[in-house]
Amino acid sequence: MATGQRVIQVPRGWAACVTMAAAVFLAALGLSGSMSAAPAPSQAAPASAFPGPADVDFFRKNIEPMFMRDRGGTMPGYAACVMCHTWQTSLRFRLETPATDAGWTAEQSRRNFEYVTKVVDTASPESSRLLVKPLEVGAGGMGHTGGTFWKSREDPEYQMVLKWIRSLPANRYTAPRAAPVDFEFFRTCVQRVFQNPRDGHIKCSNCHGAGTGLLAFAPLPAGGRSEWNEQEAKQAFAAISRLIVPGNPVESRFLLKPLHPDGGGSYAHNGVRRWQSRNDPEWQMLASWVRGERKGNSCS
Repeated sequence: MATGQRVIQVPRGWAACVTMAAAVFLAALGLSGSMSAAPAPSQAAPASAFPGPADVDFFRKNIEPMFMRDRGGTMPGYAACVMCHTWQTSLRFRLETPATDAGWTAEQSRRNFEYVTKVVDTASPESSRLLVKPLEVGAGGMGHTGGTFWKSREDPEYQMVLKWIRSLPANRYTAPRAAPVDFEFFRTCVQRVFQNPRDGHIKCSNCHGAGTGLLAFAPLPAGGRSEWNEQEAKQAFAAISRLIVPGNPVESRFLLKPLHPDGGGSYAHNGVRRWQSRNDPEWQMLASWVRGERKGNSCS
């Protein structure tokens, strides 16, 4: 070990990837210099054969190490991508649990390649979720429970990922064009959910109202009114749209966070669990809305 490098101590615990993430941290940092200078593959494999061995090898050397890198975050020294995206399988972006302290096997990396390319959009690389989730919101990011990794689009790591996405076959990895969610149904039916807590719970607006420091998708109507005006509803709709994957309720944070983990929900939510399972009629109604099936002002 070179003089001056520090070792991160981590607790032994829930999975091998926790210990591995810290053990590989220095090695991942050591790759950063070569990563920033590495050229993208000069010639992509034919679409029918993609990804080829050279494509996976480039991914292993230049993209995968980022997923092990220490990010600080809410648990200083621990919060690498592998800390959440290996075991929270309900997340849209997932990774294999590394086989050893040295990282992933070649076969695991091939599977990681397939997982990661599900959150890229070669038709519009800059809008890829792989880029906008860890990006600072003020720089055009979407917000990320795991923290902000890039303060701007000029970050060398951001630029490396963008370069890699642009090197992929142009029409192979494109985001699905799902039906948009309906604003009128949101205003009439969805906003009511925020104001009607279940027994023993608090309102969504208690935490997600304006000025709470969290994403304000459930602000209270101003001036003591019982209904939201057009401007308030549109602002809330814009906020909640960041938590929705149109057409895909099981990957939409709006429906994952308040859902109990035993029912397929996210493990991370500081608030209450409004639904115990996806069979809850209210969850089903909102899922239909996310799929683009519910429109208008009928809330049955």
